[in-house]
Amino acid sequence: MTDSRGLDDLSDVLERLRWSVGAYRQDTLKPGDRHPVDGTTGRFHFVAAGAVDVRGDAESVALQAGAFLLAPRGGRHTFVAREETTLHTGELTVASTGAAPVLSALPDKVIAHCFVCREPIVAALIEKMAGEASQDRPGSRSVLSQLGNVLAAAAIRSWVESGCGSADLLSVPLKDSDVGRALAAIHADPGEPWTLDRLARISLASRSAFAERFRLAVGETPARYVARVRMEQAKRLLAERTTVAEVAVRLGYGSEAAFSRAFRRHEGVPPTTWRHAPTGEGVRPFGR
Repeated sequence: MTDSRGLDDLSDVLERLRWSVGAYRQDTLKPGDRHPVDGTTGRFHFVAAGAVDVRGDAESVALQAGAFLLAPRGGRHTFVAREETTLHTGELTVASTGAAPVLSALPDKVIAHCFVCREPIVAALIEKMAGEASQDRPGSRSVLSQLGNVLAAAAIRSWVESGCGSADLLSVPLKDSDVGRALAAIHADPGEPWTLDRLARISLASRSAFAERFRLAVGETPARYVARVRMEQAKRLLAERTTVAEVAVRLGYGSEAAFSRAFRRHEGVPPTTWRHAPTGEGVRPFGR
């Protein structure tokens, strides 16, 4: 359960994330239909009816009717209908200034299972968005964005309340803007040779002060955090059939062997074994 401090932190985070809704569409998928999504624009997807498997980045998750998926930075994934499914999709871009550090703290996929159960008004909001998108009325773009803001905020709240997300981590850039700058730098280029000295300089702090502030704000050391971010990026690259050697170079490892050792420590298996594992083995759900 989120305590009162967590609730205040989450409110601060959501105030920073103001969204603008672009293209909006509604699709009806028949059993077995595949609906690929690829791009750098943020998106949301709402399963109004039916059920789908979402596949991408070597991860897979099943979404039932009433589930909501927010991809704040876009990305590649494919919806595969398990039965006849109604899927609502909209483009979302952050329209507020100063949101980048907070946005970087969100995972690639935020999933609110049983979203309609937690937020009964969702179905009406989606219906209103569909109506606005299908009519050429004055101010429709603004109305769509206002509705999109409510949906995105409610989805992030539901994700946190379900235990999948942490209000504390999302609010790091607001609690300590200096540490927030370090987080943003790591996420922007995880392959950089990040050292404690470099990150401390970005945060305008001494080594010892930065290390302690980072640990208190994030809950782990800078080195462990960098390693975890690199491994998540590595899995995405491997899923896209990038060679192990290229992944090693792009993520800043001195050699393919060094990367393979690091990957095995993190995942329990070598990168080649992980990539070729059958579906369901070594696969982690989105947002975990």
